[in-house]
Amino acid sequence: MTAALLDLTDTLAGDFDPAGFLHRVTRHCLDLLDVSDAGVMVLAANGPLCLVATTSESVRLVELFELDARQGPSHTAYQRTVTVEHSHTTDPSPWPGFTACIRGAGYRSVYAVPIRLRTQTIGALSLFRRVSGPLSDADRHLAQALADATAVVLLQQAALDEHRTRTTQLQHALDSRTVIEQAKGYLASHLSIAPDNAFQLLRAHARHHHLRIADLSRNILNGTTHLPTTNANADTSDSTGTGTTAAEDPPAPPPA
Repeated sequence: MTAALLDLTDTLAGDFDPAGFLHRVTRHCLDLLDVSDAGVMVLAANGPLCLVATTSESVRLVELFELDARQGPSHTAYQRTVTVEHSHTTDPSPWPGFTACIRGAGYRSVYAVPIRLRTQTIGALSLFRRVSGPLSDADRHLAQALADATAVVLLQQAALDEHRTRTTQLQHALDSRTVIEQAKGYLASHLSIAPDNAFQLLRAHARHHHLRIADLSRNILNGTTHLPTTNANADTSDSTGTGTTAAEDPPAPPPA
């Protein structure tokens, strides 16, 4: 059991594959528990429960039936955050269609465990047995431990992904601001205008040509775009109404 938990928690890397990870969860269930098959449903981003991993085609079809019917042990375990044990002999069955489905697939009972971390439930782990009788207490505890480890890994990975996204967005914003400031300085120097007027010139040209200011700034710095001096004269008048004198064309910036 310790080796399985270590294997599941050693997954926090940039190339993390959720589907591959959940398939490993189901394989550990077969190795550690007295069950015939296993499946994992997790909550999709801004969507419903989705079937991600199963150990056989039989259990895949049963789980898809449950998802389509929106009722059954896994659905209830997720919705109510409770462990659900269901037998094919339960009478009356709370889910007659599901009971008939597992009986037809050769399963005699299903044990569904919510995948949760504290108050956040993100899915359900389903364990299928082809023999009669409930899971042992030891297997119940192991099943809950596997479900809890699954929740920890998935939620930590989601937090890491969000952090990486925010870091990338921040770096992109900083890079854009840097190149805009460089273009402002270049225009202010070569057109003899104030930096604020240089920015107004950049913004006006970008709007007129439907360009991002950062992209325009890069083009100015690499010499592929030259702003018309008429715009510089029009947008850079001082407070007395006297236009700022500028050269006819700003010379190309030196090679980077």
